[in-house]
Amino acid sequence: MSSKNQIVVPKAAREALDLAPGDRLAVSVDGDTVRMEKLPPDREDRLRGMLRDVVDAEDLWPELEEA
Repeated sequence: MSSKNQIVVPKAAREALDLAPGDRLAVSVDGDTVRMEKLPPDREDRLRGMLRDVVDAEDLWPELEEA
C-alpha cells in the first residue's frame, strides 16, 4: 500500500475483472479471503450514457439557457 493508501491490483485480477482506468472496484475481506468486484458506473455516468442515445444535448441547449 502506498503512503496515499492506494493499492496495486495485480494484472491477472485487472484482466479477469476487465478493469480500466476510472472503473470503480469494491473490495471486501472475510478472514484471509479478499474479494474484488467491478462496480457499475455511478448514476451520473449511467444517465449521461442513456441520454446520449435519446436526445442530442445541443438540441436542448437553447431551452437550458432560457431556464
